[in-house]
Amino acid sequence: MLQTTFTQKYDEMVLVKDIGFDSICEHHLLPFMGKAHVAYLPNGKIVGLSKLARAVELLSRRPQVQERMTEELAEVLMHELDARGVGVVLEATHTCMTIRGIRKPNSRPGR
Repeated sequence: MLQTTFTQKYDEMVLVKDIGFDSICEHHLLPFMGKAHVAYLPNGKIVGLSKLARAVELLSRRPQVQERMTEELAEVLMHELDARGVGVVLEATHTCMTIRGIRKPNSRPGR
C-alpha cells in the first residue's frame, strides 16, 4: 500500500491531519464520513505525505466499522514503514446515528 519509501534519518513525528474519507458501516449499510489524522515516528524510512492520504482512501472504500479502519491504518504504517510508533485518530459522522435510531446529528465518535 505504501510502496515507495525513502531512506531518511529523521527523528521527528510526521503528521497529516484532516484527511477526508467516506465509508459504509457494515452493520447498517449506511455511510459514515469524516477526517483522519495520521502520524508516525520514522525509523530510517519515510513515505511521501500523499501516500498517507492514499492509505486512508484505500481502506475507507470497503464496508467496515470505524474501529477496524483505525486499527488497519495503524498496522499498515507500523508494518510497511517499520515505524517506531504510530498514531491514528478517525473522527466521523455516522448516519446510522444521525438519521435513524438515537438521531443525534452532532455526535462524532473518535477512535
